[in-house]
Amino acid sequence: MLTHAHWDHSVNYTLFPNADVWIGKVEMDWATAVPAGFNPLPELYVQDLARHPRLHLLADGERFLDGFTAHLCPGHTPGCLVYRLEGNEHPVVFSGDAAKNRAELLSMATDMTMDAGASRASLDRIWTLWRQVPGTLLIPGHDLTMRLDAQCRPEYIGQRRAGIAAWFNEDLAVMDEFDITAPRF
Repeated sequence: MLTHAHWDHSVNYTLFPNADVWIGKVEMDWATAVPAGFNPLPELYVQDLARHPRLHLLADGERFLDGFTAHLCPGHTPGCLVYRLEGNEHPVVFSGDAAKNRAELLSMATDMTMDAGASRASLDRIWTLWRQVPGTLLIPGHDLTMRLDAQCRPEYIGQRRAGIAAWFNEDLAVMDEFDITAPRF
């Protein structure tokens, strides 16, 4: 399941040669029409994906597989999708890059968007999907999974950590690790 066609979200489909691939029709129509050049689309992969024998193009609101629904949330790209999974203990909303992180969800502003107005509307839609059922998990494109607390503010499931591991020794088995995790607010 691909949320959009940018290289960091789409090129790995080739690692799964027997898999069905799901992506939005609006996204593929846009991505295949973009001329080659310096942009975040992997043009050759997109053209190949468009001919994939098990490619499934999704429409807004379409239910597919077992419990998944596709929701069109444009802005980051014209056909970006958010997926909602129901039927398990807690529903899950996977926002991909329509809401890349907690900062975008709280500020209601997005970074790296093709259309800021559409992205703002998509953030509203994501919040609506997230609030529908208490306990719903939200998985952003580039952050930890979150759940809403009693005040309807995101709280992380898991721990955010950052660090650097480097060799300052003549032995490759010896690495120095530097924790650069930001303080928790």
